[in-house]
Amino acid sequence: MKNQEAVLCNKKDVVPNPHGMIFVRISDILIRMVKAPILAIAILLTVVLPTQSFGSLRSVEFTIYPDGTTHVSQQAIADPTEPELKVNLFGKSFDNFIAQDENGLLLSFEIEGKVASVQTFGASSVSIEYDNYDLISKKGKIWTFTIDSPVDYSVTMPDEATIVDISNPDNIDTIDNKHVSLLKGKNQIEYFFNTSGPALSAFNTINQVKSLLDEANSKKIDVSSIQEKLEMAVSAYDNKKYTDAENLAHEARTLAEQKIAEAEVNNQNSNTIDWFKNNIVGIATSIVAIGGAVSAITLLLKKTKSVVKKTMGPLLSKEETETESISESEIDEPITLEMRDDDKQLVSYLEKNGGQAFERDLRKKFLLPRTTMWRAVKRLERQGVIEIQKKDFQNLVRLKTKGDSQ
Repeated sequence: MKNQEAVLCNKKDVVPNPHGMIFVRISDILIRMVKAPILAIAILLTVVLPTQSFGSLRSVEFTIYPDGTTHVSQQAIADPTEPELKVNLFGKSFDNFIAQDENGLLLSFEIEGKVASVQTFGASSVSIEYDNYDLISKKGKIWTFTIDSPVDYSVTMPDEATIVDISNPDNIDTIDNKHVSLLKGKNQIEYFFNTSGPALSAFNTINQVKSLLDEANSKKIDVSSIQEKLEMAVSAYDNKKYTDAENLAHEARTLAEQKIAEAEVNNQNSNTIDWFKNNIVGIATSIVAIGGAVSAITLLLKKTKSVVKKTMGPLLSKEETETESISESEIDEPITLEMRDDDKQLVSYLEKNGGQAFERDLRKKFLLPRTTMWRAVKRLERQGVIEIQKKDFQNLVRLKTKGDSQ
C-alpha cells in the first residue's frame, strides 16, 4: 500500500465510502495552497515596506514676480509615525525646490509628475517652497494668473501691477493693497503693469543682463563680477530702490558687454595666431619668392639703365643744348610784306655778320627773350628774307641770296 499525506479538512469535505476508504476534495486543497503564500507576502510587505500618506494641506501662498514667475509656499501636516509624505504641487514645472520640517531642517525629496515625496524623519509639519513658470500667461499687456486650490490661499501681486479682473469675485476673502486672500476653488486674476520711469527701466535692464549672463556662460567667460552686480541690482529692486537698481543693472550690462567683446577679440586673435602657426612654412616660402623676384627686377633695372645711359648719353647731352622749339601756334602776328624796324635791325646785323648767325647769338646781341627772337625769325622766314637751318642741334639764321629759291 502506498504512503499517503494527511490533509486537514472539514467534515463536509469528506466523502464517505462503503468500502471504508476516505476521499478528500482536490479543489479545497488547491485553494488552501494558493491562499497561504499570498497571506505570507502581504504580512511581509506590511512589515518591511515603509508606509506613505498624502499630507493634509494647511496653507498656500503665491507670490507673483514681474517676469511672470510664481513663488509657491505650501505647508502640510505630516504623520510623525510615517516616514514619507506625499504633497501635490501646483503647475507642471518646478525650480528651486526646498522642503523643511517645523524646525527648519532640510528634508530629502523626489518629484514625480506633480507629486513630491518628502522623507519626513518624524516631522509633524512640512514646509515646501518652489518657483513655477506656467501658472501665469500673457496676452498683449494683460497677464493672467490661473489657480485651482483645495484650500484657502493668498496671492501677493507685484508692486507695479494693477488688477483688472478676478474671474470668481465671490471667492474673494480680503484685499489689502497688493495682497489678495481668496477662498478655495478655481480662480483667475488678470492684471497689467503701469510701471514707468526707473522701475521699468531697472526691470528691463535686469532681464537684459540675465540674457547676457547666459551668453557669457555659454562662451566660458568668468561672470563672477557680472553676477555680483546683478545680485546687487535685484536686491535694490526688491527693496524698491529703483534708481539704484537701474544704475547697478546698467553697470552689470556694460560689464557683461565688455567681457563678451573682449572674449570675441581674443578668440579672433587666437584664430589668427593659429592660422599663422599652421601656415608658417607657406608664408616663409612666399616671402623668399617675393624677395627673389624683387632682387631680380632690381638687377634687371640696373642693367637696363646702364645700357640706356651708354646708348642715349650723347644724344641727351646734345639735346640739352638744343633750343627749345616753339610751335607756330604761338605766332599771333599777321603776315605782312612791310618790314618792321626791329626786323630791319636784325637783317642789318646779319648782313654785317656775313649773312648768318646763330639764333642764340642774336638773342644776346639784341637782348631779347627767346620767344620774342623766335617770333622775329619766323616772321622773316615767312617773308622769304631768311632761312633757318639746323647745325649742331642749333638754329642757324641765314639771309637768303639771290640764287636761293623762293
